[in-house]
Amino acid sequence: MSSTQALTDLAVTSVKEPAAAARRLLSMDLEQSTLWTALLLMAVLNTLIQQVSNLFIDIPTPLLRLFDVAIIYFLFVAGGLILIVFAVFWTGRIFGGRGSLEDIMVVIVWLQFLRVLVQASALILLLTIPFVSFLFVIGATMIGCWIFVHFVNEAHEFDNLGKSAVVLIAAFAGMLVGLSLLLSLVGFGSLGLVNV
Repeated sequence: MSSTQALTDLAVTSVKEPAAAARRLLSMDLEQSTLWTALLLMAVLNTLIQQVSNLFIDIPTPLLRLFDVAIIYFLFVAGGLILIVFAVFWTGRIFGGRGSLEDIMVVIVWLQFLRVLVQASALILLLTIPFVSFLFVIGATMIGCWIFVHFVNEAHEFDNLGKSAVVLIAAFAGMLVGLSLLLSLVGFGSLGLVNV
């Protein structure tokens, strides 16, 4: 099976049988250095798609216009991904999870890869059939949340989707606090665009 076919098969499995897809990802036993590189690559791809989107979509507020600067957007995305990796890892551990940092990283890297595919598809639809793009994004977001719960459940070996959902909610709450601090560090507050 070619690498493209393997990726396609894993993407389909992620939607149809997310737990099985998670087990396949976890069995790869990738090194942490490889996973950090892949995580940063996902941030780069997110930034590229955002920059292309800016060519066709008007940005309404000064705060969002800051993301026109590629390096700012990249740092924002990369920082957010790093925060969510550690948030899911430590929150899961608090709830009795047994996943390693590498386990959490591999499922989040793969989720981000799927997200990049969704973003690219949504952009194409936005330029051709805007209303369908809106519905596509809503559907993909709901499916993405369902996949994420299954991935966390497998990575932390919970065998309890309810606990996995609670871990994600708690992790995202912690991440929001972290992102607020990140925004302050990069100077958003000093620009008078947000209250901190």
